[in-house]
Amino acid sequence: MGADGMSIDGAAIWVMAKGYAPDEGGMQSYASGVAEAYAARGAEVTVFTQTSQGPRREGVGGVLLVDVGPGGGIGIVRRLLRAVRQERARAGAPLFVHGTTWRTSAVPMLLGLPYLTTFHGREFMGGGAVVSAIMRRVARKALRIVTVSEYSATRLRARLGRGASPIVAHNGVSIGDAAVPTDAAPSSIPLLFSLCRLEPRKNIAACVKACARLKESGRSFRYVIAGRGPELEPLRSLVARLGLSQEVELAGFVPQAEAERLYHAADIFLHPQIEIAGGRDFEGFGIAIADAMICRSAVVVGREGGAAELVEDGLSGLVVDGGDEDALTAAIDRLLRDEGLRTRMAAAAQDRARASFSWDRHVGIILHVLGEATPR
Repeated sequence: MGADGMSIDGAAIWVMAKGYAPDEGGMQSYASGVAEAYAARGAEVTVFTQTSQGPRREGVGGVLLVDVGPGGGIGIVRRLLRAVRQERARAGAPLFVHGTTWRTSAVPMLLGLPYLTTFHGREFMGGGAVVSAIMRRVARKALRIVTVSEYSATRLRARLGRGASPIVAHNGVSIGDAAVPTDAAPSSIPLLFSLCRLEPRKNIAACVKACARLKESGRSFRYVIAGRGPELEPLRSLVARLGLSQEVELAGFVPQAEAERLYHAADIFLHPQIEIAGGRDFEGFGIAIADAMICRSAVVVGREGGAAELVEDGLSGLVVDGGDEDALTAAIDRLLRDEGLRTRMAAAAQDRARASFSWDRHVGIILHVLGEATPR
């Protein structure tokens, strides 16, 4: 056993994932992050998942990907069960299975395989009596349960009962910190940037409204909003109504290379998330924020949810009440007015991201706790 706990060199570890590259999303980033981190520590990693590119069985990023293809409902569960049974018959059982959500962890639970499961945020807050009972059973049968923030751990304990004792391990980043080469001349106009699924809890409309007030006060800026989702068209209408078509660009979906270019070009990253649906829908972590920090952006994040844990308020970013339009506007204005402040804050954000947000650190925390629980 090494300093990080349980040794996995040469061990078979399976990952049950809700999705995987090339499909986009935070859950896909989480799955590839943990799978590749286990592989980098010497494990033989097999990922069972569904994507738009399947069905397929191939090596991807140092892991074996068993992709049962697109679909939903009970049909996907049956295909995953069949794929896992076949792999167990071919290669034997793994050391453990890492379910990247509690729902995907139902597969190893049903097959009697040792597993741990990660709880992120809103996915464990809803559901009726039957769904809640299944979730509690998944948690109870797991080797350990993992959350991606202290905030999520607190909410999960409230859902599962005081006996729940999750491992808290912050997520890693999904992009590197090496600057992307560009032929474009540096701009004297600060670039604001947001990248997320455009849904109400991300609170991007509040950013657009803040931009209208900043424009009225004479501030110069450009704001690029990347992503798609149910708020895309309402945001287009809001931008037009507020007369911000010259300042605010709704870029929609952007490919990875363009996303990385924007991250590295951005001076300020905006993610003033809020809780909605009576607190049932919240941000568990916020990988996009960590990505902005590693790329040396000053960040403005909301106080609600786990994302506030990423930032040391006033040092590596600004934490605001996302529901307070005055506070959000003042935070952005403070960074626009003071180039030295945002430069210092961006450097501190990058230092914090390098030190705290890596997938190797994430799995290292998990393996340390698993190692402590393993008889020696």
